[in-house]
Amino acid sequence: MKPIQLMIIGVQKAGTSSLLRYLAQHPHIATHAQPEMTFFLQDREYTRGYEWAYDKYFACALPEQFPHERSARACPSQFRLMAKNVMVMHSPEIMQRIYEHNPEIHLVILLREPVARAYSAYWWARRRGWETLKTFEEALAAEETRVTQEGWFKWRQCAYRYNSTYYPHVKNVLEQFGRERVHVVLTEALKDDAQAVCQGLFQYIGVNADFAPSIGERHNTGATMPRSEKFGFLFTQFMASHNPLRRAIRKLVPDATAYKLRKAVMKWNEKSWTPPPIASQTQAELAAYFEPFNQQLATLLERELW
Repeated sequence: MKPIQLMIIGVQKAGTSSLLRYLAQHPHIATHAQPEMTFFLQDREYTRGYEWAYDKYFACALPEQFPHERSARACPSQFRLMAKNVMVMHSPEIMQRIYEHNPEIHLVILLREPVARAYSAYWWARRRGWETLKTFEEALAAEETRVTQEGWFKWRQCAYRYNSTYYPHVKNVLEQFGRERVHVVLTEALKDDAQAVCQGLFQYIGVNADFAPSIGERHNTGATMPRSEKFGFLFTQFMASHNPLRRAIRKLVPDATAYKLRKAVMKWNEKSWTPPPIASQTQAELAAYFEPFNQQLATLLERELW
């Protein structure tokens, strides 16, 4: 089985869903239909092995003109496998799993201005039912206790400061995989010229870099909120990987059908909504908190950031 050759590893709420779908338009790139590949992140998946993950995430992604490869767990030589998970960068243990899978993988890290990312992540967590505190300030105050007492993994969707403190995580990835295989892209660059970003990545992984993907649509935007936050919370709890009822149902329902149903239910519970501006005092406090980390990152990458 061919290993994954390109993976978007972060960060959440920085444009990764859009980048994944732009890159996936290339005729020689195959990726998963799911929003995230959780194989490396979730122990219950990782222990089942890559052969299982290949069947789950990639077998159906290969074009129909390759029926033998779809059934034989093979991938035509001209194809590159691409994956995305926006949380893996924050865990050295999970990044080690990726290194052991393929030390020559190309990794993409999208970085958004950290205060904006943290604030957007809060409303995303509210939308999905992960966050129950009603103000961003309350959630920030609770973060240290949550992560310290119960661990980052449990609260990874609500680790607003931690997940926006990019420097130590980017430094670890660069040291482990090498600068030539880690491609750091600013969200602003993706917004300004997504086609150039994509074509640069096409060149790195050895597919036709002249291919120009369609860049019209943005994916996974945060301009909605649940009609019922209570229903959203209950649905999120039902969809949790440790829920035995959910696991039993998933054994009976094909993955593609399950993801369509989940998307339909979430869409039914959504309403258009624009979050309020971040409080000026909170903005200033977070900007001061992130500033030394941003300076270290700019020095590490030898480039201007925000």
